Amino acid sequence: MTRLDDDRFSAALLDLGLVPGAAQSPDDVLSRVAELADAALGHTPALSVTVVRDDGTPATAAASARVAADLDVVQYRLGSGPCLEAATRSRVVVVEDTGRPDQWPELSEQAAAQDRRSIVSTPFPTARPVVGGLNLYLSRALAGDAPARERATVFARHAVVPVAGALAHALTARHAEDLQTALRSRAVIDQAKGILMERFRLTADQAFDALARVSNQTNTKVRDVAVQLVDTGEFPPV
Repeated sequence: MTRLDDDRFSAALLDLGLVPGAAQSPDDVLSRVAELADAALGHTPALSVTVVRDDGTPATAAASARVAADLDVVQYRLGSGPCLEAATRSRVVVVEDTGRPDQWPELSEQAAAQDRRSIVSTPFPTARPVVGGLNLYLSRALAGDAPARERATVFARHAVVPVAGALAHALTARHAEDLQTALRSRAVIDQAKGILMERFRLTADQAFDALARVSNQTNTKVRDVAVQLVDTGEFPPV
């Protein structure tokens, strides 16, 4: 380990603190983190982000290389692996040498076949609203090299912060957009109900039932039926 290696590693950690996780997409943030991983650790690590949905199913939200996404899928299929262990149990998991399979032999075999000799999976900070973790698939084994293992785990612990921040920001933005869409839908439905209530002397519940009936008959969303009524005034007899 040279002084130049130390300097590159320190510089990469400092640069991680400048990655604007809340201002970029998860893909853009992961791409930048992958560049810094290469600078800090060498050998162009492949990175992926595992998220666990509300129903408990895992998915890969972003990946810097196809091999990372493919190895994630192996673990999802098996229902076990470092990415799932880290995400669901909130602990750092290290596979030091996939060439000497131990706990996850099938995953290790497939990782080694794709020149991924070690794996580091780090959970998101527990305060984040997203359950998941960051996975590093390295092309060098960490077994027997304590400094290299330390560097990989320290880097992962730092890198997971902007990645988790980007996902949390994206989730918040999506929820805000969904809320705005729901409010717009409710407004137009209320307008349509008012038209029906006046035209056919219906109660509010009866007006909504009429919209729902046409929706079912035409295989159209209630909102779209309401928009059609508000825009054209056309509606079948109640």
